Amino acid sequence: MVDSVAVTEKEIKDYYEENRSKFKQPAEVKAKHILIKTDDKSEKEAKAKAQKILKELKQGADFAKLAKKYSEGPSAKNGGELGYFGKGRMVAEFEEAAFNLEIGEVSEPVKTQFGYHIIKVEDKKESQLLSLSEAKEDIKNGLTQQKQQNKWNSFVKDLKENAEIEIKL
Repeated sequence: MVDSVAVTEKEIKDYYEENRSKFKQPAEVKAKHILIKTDDKSEKEAKAKAQKILKELKQGADFAKLAKKYSEGPSAKNGGELGYFGKGRMVAEFEEAAFNLEIGEVSEPVKTQFGYHIIKVEDKKESQLLSLSEAKEDIKNGLTQQKQQNKWNSFVKDLKENAEIEIKL
């Protein structure tokens, strides 16, 4: 019954035009980091260790190797790799620093509630609007589900309205 619903190209296009804001992808940053935690050492010790690592980086050391060696965060085993993230996904201080760095640039130690981070930006993606062709499949799936649900609801409503219920005791 619900398999018979169809979504037209016009419906897809109209939905896209009426809901463009839903297809805006926010800016993202791809970064690596080295975290020196402050929970088991003093602020001064943690900052000094971060400064020492930064000095090695400035002398040409490989970021991923130093992350594996020194980082105290869960991404250490992956060379500090965090992948892409948008705004609102990281703590404010970290996010601000990452979004303000240029591709390939390494930050000074950034203090957060977790400790000191040295951040390296690998790539950036600017905010963009998905094209109709990029959004088409998702729109079609969503409209199909909506039509199927409406058809099912109508079917159940008709059953209830036309049902003859007899209660035998």
